[in-house]
Amino acid sequence: MKKSFIILGILLLLVTGCGQTQAEEKMVCTRTVNMNNIEMDLRYEVYYEGDNVNKVQSTEKVISDDEATLQTYQDQVESIYSNFDNVEHYNYEVSIEGDTLTSTTDIDYTKIDMDQLLEIDSSVEQLLNDNGKIDLDNITKVYEQAGATCSKE
Repeated sequence: MKKSFIILGILLLLVTGCGQTQAEEKMVCTRTVNMNNIEMDLRYEVYYEGDNVNKVQSTEKVISDDEATLQTYQDQVESIYSNFDNVEHYNYEVSIEGDTLTSTTDIDYTKIDMDQLLEIDSSVEQLLNDNGKIDLDNITKVYEQAGATCSKE
């Protein structure tokens, strides 16, 4: 009897992977847009484990030789992101160098206060799974609906 419990325990460890956690993986979504003398290069790096998104790092570049256009984009982006100024683990930076505006965000969903995030932007709720975590399939659909191409690395 004792021997069968040992064998059962070994089988359980083999089936469950010896208690190891899944390794974090990465998906990259990109899109390039050219319109009215403006080029946009968008890149979203999504780090996840299983179905749960841990972190999103985005780099959005707007390229234009019109300074007023770049300034307008900067004002709009800063206005949107300023709502998240007091949210820990939601970091952003917007800058213009030459003919390129670069906007970067770094959101750590494993540490962020999800209730605070939802108070500021209720549309985040559409990204959540049943566990209250950002769902990989949901965020992928949002990026693809916006015209991005996503691939797992």
